[in-house]
Amino acid sequence: MAAPALGRRRPRLSVGARLLAGVLLVVVVLALVSLLPTLNRATLGMNEARGERVTVHYEQEEAAALEVLALADEHASAIEAALGVDEPLSYDIYVYDEQATMQRKGYGLLTALLDLDWYIGDNVGTTILLTSPANPGPAHDADTVRQALLHEMVHAATSVANPDLSYWLDNGLAGYLSDQHPPADFAVPDYPVPTLEDTRVSGLLAPLRFAGFNGYPMSFTYVEFLDRTFGWDRVRALMATGDHASSLGVDEAQVYAQWVAWLGEEYGR
Repeated sequence: MAAPALGRRRPRLSVGARLLAGVLLVVVVLALVSLLPTLNRATLGMNEARGERVTVHYEQEEAAALEVLALADEHASAIEAALGVDEPLSYDIYVYDEQATMQRKGYGLLTALLDLDWYIGDNVGTTILLTSPANPGPAHDADTVRQALLHEMVHAATSVANPDLSYWLDNGLAGYLSDQHPPADFAVPDYPVPTLEDTRVSGLLAPLRFAGFNGYPMSFTYVEFLDRTFGWDRVRALMATGDHASSLGVDEAQVYAQWVAWLGEEYGR
């Protein structure tokens, strides 16, 4: 009677493969550790103030937090009406006394390795993270933080109205409805016009890529152009559908070309 066949031995990984697997494991662990601050938006001992539809969580800067609360309550209905949001929303706003804390709560510990002076606000649905107007960081002042609050409230509302809205149009709406105009030196060559492909930016690194091609002032002008050319009802339809042809009667590439031409006329580009 023949002896039973022995099972085949599994091939052992090479030293290089094992080393690569170890490196990848370390990278994954570090990434997960970096994201730990984002799991809880609150910091130790945070206080709370409630308005009509807004709850503000804050650290020590109470006066600035109450100012944020009043501003958010004042503008919530107008923002929702502009975007066609039918049901009143409730907002949770976390106000951090240090910009670095806000950044860690938004994207994790790795933000300490990046130059993100411009990054003072963020949102996750109707939860908003904001640097305190009392300590806005080196690249901002109290007024730009107030505008950032309204900017993030628009993002919060669009996240309900159309969760699939493009990053480009979402930020254009947020900039336009929060009155974040392009800077005074906008017409100089330091602000090249983004390509059509740029305007389709998406993914985890979208915020960095967007800032890299000056997407904030550029997307503002895009929505400004849409409003002046097609009217706000059609802009709102575009926000709801994301489809240029059905909302504006012109496809995306044609709208882009018209916008570039308009930039030259309006801003001297």
